[in-house]
Amino acid sequence: MELIRDLIADSPILPLFLAVAIGYGIGRIRIGPFSLGGLGGTLVAAILIGLVGVDVDENIKTIAFALFIYSLGYVSGPQFFGSLGRETLGQVHLALFSTLVIFLTIWTLAQIFDLDKGTAAGLLAGATTESASIGTASEALQNLGLDDDQVRQLQNNIAVTYAVTYLFGLILVVTFSSRIAPRLMGVGDLKQAAAALEQKLGASTQLEPGQFEFLRDMVVRVYRVDEGSGASLSIDDVSGRFKQAVSIQAIDRGGQTLVVTGSLRLQAGDLISLVGLPSAVVAAGRMLGSESTDTRLAEGLVGEIRDVVVTREDRSGKTVSMLREEISPVAPHGAFAIRLTRLNREIPIHPRTEVQRGDVVRLIGLPQSVDRVTEELGYALEPSDAVDYVFLALGIIAGILVGDCTVSIAGSPISLGIGGGCLISGLVFGWFQSRIRSIGNLPPATALHLRDFGLAIFIASVGLAAGPQAWDVIGERGLMLPVLSIIVVMVPMIASMIYARKVVGMDPVLVTGALGGLLTCTAALNAAAAEAESEMPVLGYTVPYAISNVLLTLLGPVIVLTV
Repeated sequence: MELIRDLIADSPILPLFLAVAIGYGIGRIRIGPFSLGGLGGTLVAAILIGLVGVDVDENIKTIAFALFIYSLGYVSGPQFFGSLGRETLGQVHLALFSTLVIFLTIWTLAQIFDLDKGTAAGLLAGATTESASIGTASEALQNLGLDDDQVRQLQNNIAVTYAVTYLFGLILVVTFSSRIAPRLMGVGDLKQAAAALEQKLGASTQLEPGQFEFLRDMVVRVYRVDEGSGASLSIDDVSGRFKQAVSIQAIDRGGQTLVVTGSLRLQAGDLISLVGLPSAVVAAGRMLGSESTDTRLAEGLVGEIRDVVVTREDRSGKTVSMLREEISPVAPHGAFAIRLTRLNREIPIHPRTEVQRGDVVRLIGLPQSVDRVTEELGYALEPSDAVDYVFLALGIIAGILVGDCTVSIAGSPISLGIGGGCLISGLVFGWFQSRIRSIGNLPPATALHLRDFGLAIFIASVGLAAGPQAWDVIGERGLMLPVLSIIVVMVPMIASMIYARKVVGMDPVLVTGALGGLLTCTAALNAAAAEAESEMPVLGYTVPYAISNVLLTLLGPVIVLTV
């Protein structure tokens, strides 16, 4: 034990990374469908390591928290502001309603059971699985004018309460959203309900031309037009018949290459190159004539895959079929959407699937066609590893300055602190960079790494500091905390489920995803999708997640100020 103490004393950074390594190792252990996760494991490991007594560097803790909270806002910014539209208004006020119920539930429990500010804030962070509120609540405690010992004790209460209640909250959110909620809504078979919703959105059980949700490749084949089959059809006739899932890119007539226009009509003997989705190309080729072994027209055709962010306001809120009709007349054929993601989750592509600002569409096709469709949707995500550190540093500086601004409420000075300030600046800077692409590049993978690494180091710092007092807190309220966490989860989830069905009018399948988003629990979404054997719950998850991620983070200081 002395050796361990000496090693930690000589290298104060060592216990931080030791807690992260052990914690993420623990987080990988699964018991059935459940796991503690990397952050929960890190906090548990840090508390145990902290029992030997560790001096935590507050500067490291503050830097880690600033990087985390800014990156959280930066990643969420485009989707957060994109969610604030008429098309998603119902899901936005569902998130507001859920946050209000969570606050009232915790505040009421604090009054009944005489919970201190730290325990109440830890209950918020653990039961709702919103780890970010640990930082904002801890920082708010420092602005109350309490002495250092009181602040330290309340901050330790946050960490220990979070560690005790997190697993209970996680298991309950996952179980309720995927198994209990569907039955309470009268859905006996979630898989069947998801299939019915897919049909409602225009899905088909059989692949037809233009149905490309399960296809991931584009093919090029050469056909010779036969007499009486494809002869006399125009280029637009062929594309229209197959819903733009196939296009004619080149025509050879008597040894001469023709300029392809929509009004040009095919003649018997023409050699044509068909480009598109495999099923559509085969079907179109059979209709037009016979496949040719002459591959000259296919030579030199270069394909491209590109991810495009939807930013144009006139494209947001429209369905896939509506966008296809609007874009097809102005963009050349030969570009196809094969993937749609929202907050890094894949969205099923069906004719009546709505596209929102901030969505990422993966296009595949010929470069010139992809270029034109990109202009019609928004901007391309350039595969760059460069980071604009000037923009990143200015964003964090802006957050610190905003956080330092104080306002007087009931005679007491109140400020957002680094947590609230950097969250707001991250949201604004992330949104701004999505609109003006020439500055501020921060690759999505880098932003996610900064977010996750910053939070892991911050959580480890909190746990190490709380270690010596952990057993005292558990001994005082240990048996009560799991019960309180169950109440904090069940009351808002039942209320939100009823509100989503009766007021917002959401489909039960979407509600299962929304419940996971409201408590920022990705594991709950995964469970709902697995239970439904469909990605349809994602459609209800993304907007509540984007809004609740911000609201619950800011709710930490509110709990501290009001309890």
